[in-house]
Amino acid sequence: MKPPNPSDNRPTMPDRNPKVRRRLAQGKLRLRLCDLRNLGPQSERLLAAIGIHDVEALRRRSALEAYLAVRHAGLSRSLNLLWALVGALEPWPEGRDWREVAASEARLPLLLAVESRVTARRSALEAGGVAARVGQSSPKGSTSRPPTDSDDQVWVPGLPFETRRKSEQGKTPRKKNRR
Repeated sequence: MKPPNPSDNRPTMPDRNPKVRRRLAQGKLRLRLCDLRNLGPQSERLLAAIGIHDVEALRRRSALEAYLAVRHAGLSRSLNLLWALVGALEPWPEGRDWREVAASEARLPLLLAVESRVTARRSALEAGGVAARVGQSSPKGSTSRPPTDSDDQVWVPGLPFETRRKSEQGKTPRKKNRR
């Protein structure tokens, strides 16, 4: 463990990889996105789709901003990606397991930040007339896109994550063939 620094309010963490830390600081070691904890090839592809191609770009943009950009691009709505990104960047460079992030005290502030950003973006679009309903015309005279099922599905704390599709509502579930 590092000795506690009285001027630093952050919790101390063990020096697990002093060689890696030293080489990163000297610029002799370049990490790829999939080298970070919790991130694999699929996460690397999602981040590349929004313009994040290396670790430094991810650190500059922050985990929350990267997740919101992926979500806005319609590539993923899974909160597991947010937990993985936060865990990959904090503490640097070792990271934390995404399940620890999801179960930690950081979960609620992250969820509230995501919800406030999504709500602010939606209200800004509505104020600008971009999110007009079907059949109404936008201010420029063109019709807007029809709303999708994902537009109506906003998760609120206290509600279950899974919702039944509109086509399945009111139908009884099918039973499997049994002999």
